[in-house]
Amino acid sequence: MNIAVYISGHGFGHLAQTAPVLNRLYQSRPSCRFLIRCSLPEPELLARLDFNFELESEPVDLGVIQKSAIEEDREGSIAQMRAWTVGLDTRIDREVSLLNAFKPDLVLSDISPLAFPAARALAVPGIGLATLDWHTIYSHWLDANDPIIQALKRAYEVCDLLLSPPMAMDMQVFPNRQSIPLIAAYPGRVNFVARQGRKKCALVIFGGSNQPPYDLNALGEMSDWLFLIPGAPEHAPDNVHSISFSNSLKAVDLMPHVDAVVCKPGYGILAECWRTSRPMVWVERPDFPEYPMLKKWLDEVFPSQGMNRSDFQSGNWLAMLEGAVASTREFPDLGRDGAEVASEIIISMLEG
Repeated sequence: MNIAVYISGHGFGHLAQTAPVLNRLYQSRPSCRFLIRCSLPEPELLARLDFNFELESEPVDLGVIQKSAIEEDREGSIAQMRAWTVGLDTRIDREVSLLNAFKPDLVLSDISPLAFPAARALAVPGIGLATLDWHTIYSHWLDANDPIIQALKRAYEVCDLLLSPPMAMDMQVFPNRQSIPLIAAYPGRVNFVARQGRKKCALVIFGGSNQPPYDLNALGEMSDWLFLIPGAPEHAPDNVHSISFSNSLKAVDLMPHVDAVVCKPGYGILAECWRTSRPMVWVERPDFPEYPMLKKWLDEVFPSQGMNRSDFQSGNWLAMLEGAVASTREFPDLGRDGAEVASEIIISMLEG
């Protein structure tokens, strides 16, 4: 069986959702061939996928332009999406030709709008896997009759089935939707002894977008805390430890060893904190339409503490870190693995 997979290159959250499902599919059907359509760096794909795959790395969607991990360029995003959707039919025709050569039995997308019209043209199932989509995101910014919204609507509404883990937006553009349990990577075993005598430890991570600026030196005033920060400079305070991620070390691997995670509100990091039961200190992201829904989870469900941009930028983190660790809220029970459930649904559509 051949499966074509479209993964958005907007941050790492879409890959974080898709990779566990693909690994489960490969475990169940090791004879499957996979074509991955994704513009993320190949090493990032190799770090998360447990099998060989064919890669076509031309971008499959645009997402939103990020000034940083917590700040969007709304007007720039709209202008870029307007130019992209004008040529959407031509882009879909190219995908049909590419997929025709691969001969897929099923197309899975998180959450490129190119995938579903191409799957429909080839008369194979087109399945979505997502907690957000670009029609729903841009519908918060544009009128329903805007050409961008109409183009995305036509593409998404031919999806045969959308699978949605928890923390999903209300994506009514998809005619058939099914809720599934949480999808998140499991932590691997790592030897971690970097507390350096500090009482508490925090992982500071902002995913695949530009890291927002903050006063690194101010972290030195929190002497009880050790901060693990990817690519921290050599001149950082002595309670800042630089880390590097690789195939053998991912963020989720470190989470069981820390007391809190400092992050932006996004599915990938929130799901991995849920998986590992790590409290979160999160930085507000008010202009992204997914933010109000995720904020509700963070305020009402998860052990977490919000931080405004001013406190974040000045390094005034201590009260929020202590608040997150002291939170009496507990992560909900995970139940079944969403990746297993999703893979079973996909296999049933392949073999049904």
